[in-house]
Amino acid sequence: ESSVRIRLDDRYHGKTKGLCGTFNNDPKDEINLLKDTKLTPSTYQIMVQEWKLPSCGFNANLYRDPALCLPSMEDYTKCRQALTDVKFSFCVTDLPAIHFIERCEKDLCRCEDDEECKCEIVSAYAQMCEDAIGSSLNWRSADFCPRNMCLFDNNGCKHNCTPPGVCSCEPGFTLGADGKSCLVEIDAFN
Repeated sequence: ESSVRIRLDDRYHGKTKGLCGTFNNDPKDEINLLKDTKLTPSTYQIMVQEWKLPSCGFNANLYRDPALCLPSMEDYTKCRQALTDVKFSFCVTDLPAIHFIERCEKDLCRCEDDEECKCEIVSAYAQMCEDAIGSSLNWRSADFCPRNMCLFDNNGCKHNCTPPGVCSCEPGFTLGADGKSCLVEIDAFN
């Protein structure tokens, strides 16, 4: 839902640039601005703005400057609990969670929506874990990072869909017995 994975054939080694990096095994030049200016973490949002399409929106006000963030014990606890859950026990040997916990702490610090940020980093860890073990994990649940079903055909909702997939109606309408369609409230006209 919130990440993209791109795999390139070796024939593209050293022949790419942009948001996906240079693909030359040198991490120092992986993220650059269009004008070949080196990027630092504090200018990351500038890089995103340089590469975004005109139709894409980005609200920098939703994110705090990473340089000003000091992760709290609460952030650490949320991340540790999420990333060391038994659902990921198959990954512990091949993919220790400590680096993801550190990244998760920083993300929670800079984001306004802690739950969404936590779920994004857990999702990234889950993807890498699945790659490492060669199998998919059923790590999401209704009360832990539920999949946003509104992204998939509006979850079948005929009118409004609110994440993670709850159908709703405009005022003056009521949700039908199918839980997907909206019916006119007869009492609303009396």
